[in-house]
Amino acid sequence: MSIKAAITALALLGFAPAAQSQDASFSFNLFSYEGAYLNRIFRFNADYTAKYNIPIDVPFALQIPVRSDVELIADGRPSGGIVKFTFATKDPSGRKFIENFHVIDASFPIPQGSSDPMPIRLQSAAKALTQSAYPSAVQGFTDAKIISTLEIAVNGMRAVELLGTYTDPSNGPMVLQLVAIPHPDRAESYFILHNINRTLVPMSGPEQLPETLGGRVLDSFTYE
Repeated sequence: MSIKAAITALALLGFAPAAQSQDASFSFNLFSYEGAYLNRIFRFNADYTAKYNIPIDVPFALQIPVRSDVELIADGRPSGGIVKFTFATKDPSGRKFIENFHVIDASFPIPQGSSDPMPIRLQSAAKALTQSAYPSAVQGFTDAKIISTLEIAVNGMRAVELLGTYTDPSNGPMVLQLVAIPHPDRAESYFILHNINRTLVPMSGPEQLPETLGGRVLDSFTYE
């Protein structure tokens, strides 16, 4: 199993209480939002390649949540991978990083001669996340550790999730969610790099991941 993209990460997780923002004039809490979310659908396929000249080997689609107090920054040519969405505050004194969601191409080979190859592919994916993706993501940061690695479901598909922790010198304690999503029928696939700023997203535990902005995006991920 090989991961084909270089990874650049912002920061990552520990479910101890997060430090409060040092800017007393600014207040933001993702979970206190009471407004309606709108979803923007993004499709990455041959039409996307023709329009932006970015090759898409395996078509996929995402729904990106939009809310009035969050700025969405889309990067169709990130350093490594296919696309990165960054969510930031609309703070007049300067944008503050909330989360990002980075789709990175990967290969999870389908073993020949197996009547049920997915468990083997998931084991290979978990090994790749632990031994390759995670060390690259936390390189240069402090207090790095893996919290858990387990199989999950993403929009009805079997996947592997790694949760890890470290501290970003600029943003403080962060959450890292790495998710490998093997394509059901082909080796070419994707994995997800999801970073969360715990100062602005005060998570009490992993059960709140689906409530985050990136968690909402992950729940919408589908191969087309």
